[in-house]
Amino acid sequence: MVKRRKIDQRMVVISLDAVGARDLAYLKTLPNFQKLRAQSGYCDHVESVYPSITYPAHTSIVTGKKPLHHGVVNNLQLQPGRKSPDWMWQKHFIHGKTLYEAAAEKGYVTASILWPVTGKSGIRYCVPEIFANHWWQNQVTVSATNGPVLYQIELLKKFGHLIDGIKQPQLDNFVYAAADYTIRKYDPQLFLIHLTDVDTNRHLYGLDAPQIKEALERHDERLGGICQALAETGDMEKTTIVVLGDHCQIDTHTVLYPNYYLKKAGLIRATADGKIKDYDFIAQHCDGSCYIYAGKKLKKQMTIMSTEEKEAVMKQLRGCLQKIPHLHEIFSRKHAAALGADGDCICMLEAEPGYYFQNGMEKPQEEVDQMQGERMLATHGYLPTLPEYETFFMMSGYGVKQGEIPKMYLWDEGPTLASVLGVSLPDTDGKIIEQLLK
Repeated sequence: MVKRRKIDQRMVVISLDAVGARDLAYLKTLPNFQKLRAQSGYCDHVESVYPSITYPAHTSIVTGKKPLHHGVVNNLQLQPGRKSPDWMWQKHFIHGKTLYEAAAEKGYVTASILWPVTGKSGIRYCVPEIFANHWWQNQVTVSATNGPVLYQIELLKKFGHLIDGIKQPQLDNFVYAAADYTIRKYDPQLFLIHLTDVDTNRHLYGLDAPQIKEALERHDERLGGICQALAETGDMEKTTIVVLGDHCQIDTHTVLYPNYYLKKAGLIRATADGKIKDYDFIAQHCDGSCYIYAGKKLKKQMTIMSTEEKEAVMKQLRGCLQKIPHLHEIFSRKHAAALGADGDCICMLEAEPGYYFQNGMEKPQEEVDQMQGERMLATHGYLPTLPEYETFFMMSGYGVKQGEIPKMYLWDEGPTLASVLGVSLPDTDGKIIEQLLK
């Protein structure tokens, strides 16, 4: 058993990406999940954030804020013209204090493995979720410049053979092996673990493909292994185990390209070979939803335009967007902000179920089965109030009162976890769920 530190309390948070409330019926038949749930306080109806994608969701979990307020409003950065935009990988994108910062200030030893938006976060033992995105980069140097070097080298030497890029289940096998090793050697007191097996397989095969049950079974085995490592390294009476989802997914069949319509209307100007020169408006996809942003030049001009001139510009934009088929809704900037999305957008598009957005502009739409590049047979990003689109939250052990609560929001999780740890998060949108606490 490792030597305990001055604070003997500890918490492990395990995120099962894209696992929704719809998966609980099967999860409850699996031995490790079933055992933990019987000892838990839980909610089977957790509403995610908008847009309901991974980086905004995970940042809401650790800040208690909606994307509008914590600043991580998308997975991707707005980099028009780039074929592969950079993601919001680093901590500097987050506005305000995080759970791991509050814990470190109190003296907790912190760790995370592939938790989103933890590049250059200051977490003591950290493998940030980041990938080499440019021809001059490689994975080793990118990871090393965004997290503690010696710790990552140690894990790669021991478990690097398990990885095959981002393929699953290899990636989560590495995460599990690294987590087990980290618990046994370093015994962190706040440990954030991100597993993406189900998310990857849903993108590849669909919402309810046979591969999803197989991935859930692997998650159950990993959960059992992590619980065993915790039991063998410390006092379980002082240990809190949290298992949660971030969003669900829905099946898709067609991709929509809003930038095609903006380009056709002359609102995006491009070279003959398709490179963006400049634009008045640009679409930035979030899969099931999509932001529309104004270009810097137009944004500046609009500050000195008359009301009539502004209305003319917006009328042209609305006319263009209304030509896009299969839109469920066009949300105004004010409405998007009220939903918790980016208040700096001009407006926001929501696709009908079965459709999702991408940033290309060479065609209006495309069937997923006909795509040559990366395609997704299921995805996320939609309004979190869609039927059967909720996720779940459960925690057991120290500080937890067993039982079920009927409803909560993803941004309630941060304040609730902070309360168990005996720390606080300022200016949260969420509230502490007192019914789950002793």
